Amino acid sequence: MQMLFEAAAHHHGLAKVIAQLGRPGFWHQTLALLNQMLPFDNGLVIFAEHDHAPVVLAEFDRGFSNAPSPMPLYLSGLYLLDPFNQAMHEGLADGVYRMEEVAPDEFRQSDYFQNYFRSAIGEDELQLVLNLAPGQLLAISLGANQRFETAHLGQMQLYAPWLLALLRQHWALQNPALANRSHATPVERALEHFGSDTLSARELEIARLVLRGNSSKAIAKRLAISQETVKVHRRNLYAKLGVSSQSELFSLFLQRLGQHESQE
Repeated sequence: MQMLFEAAAHHHGLAKVIAQLGRPGFWHQTLALLNQMLPFDNGLVIFAEHDHAPVVLAEFDRGFSNAPSPMPLYLSGLYLLDPFNQAMHEGLADGVYRMEEVAPDEFRQSDYFQNYFRSAIGEDELQLVLNLAPGQLLAISLGANQRFETAHLGQMQLYAPWLLALLRQHWALQNPALANRSHATPVERALEHFGSDTLSARELEIARLVLRGNSSKAIAKRLAISQETVKVHRRNLYAKLGVSSQSELFSLFLQRLGQHESQE
């Protein structure tokens, strides 16, 4: 009997989503329906386009936290360290992805995860990704304070076909005007030029990969060089920047973010 009542509630919620196609309430109803079907603590709908800051279309929070929204900090530049953001622009097919599928091998040990992701999103994240056009994507992010179980991933994969169809139809009907956003924020340029006056091109590349949570092993594989070469570059870039650890590198990057914001 309980399963029957749950199915009835889900069908009722789906009817509300369909009724909002092409209308402002679509995203809220979609996140509310997903929250009925799947346990998560926060949700986010974003439009992502290559070389642009993401555009937040909707937020959902179960209301258990009085902390200020982490979105301003994320949109001001930290999204550049987001493994989902990077993976989407490197090419993800339509579908559902778990954080471990796209994150670097030492992401959970990174300062981005420890100091931002854990407090803003939680311990785990699922994303539903829809490619709209080359370099343009819609994504629904679901964050949870506990790890998602395999059954939760299976649920999202079961829902994905009709979710993707609804998202594509809604986008075609509404087509939000996003043409007036700026092309590159000061903070994007902060990461692009972080250490550029001090580091070599290879050291800059490795510094950005370290900030995103990649281990020396993963960096070596990505750049097709040895781990020892990566370690040498890391020692050299740390010395040039006056830091001695990944944590201090992350802190220095945040300082540069603050400097760029204060100059605007």
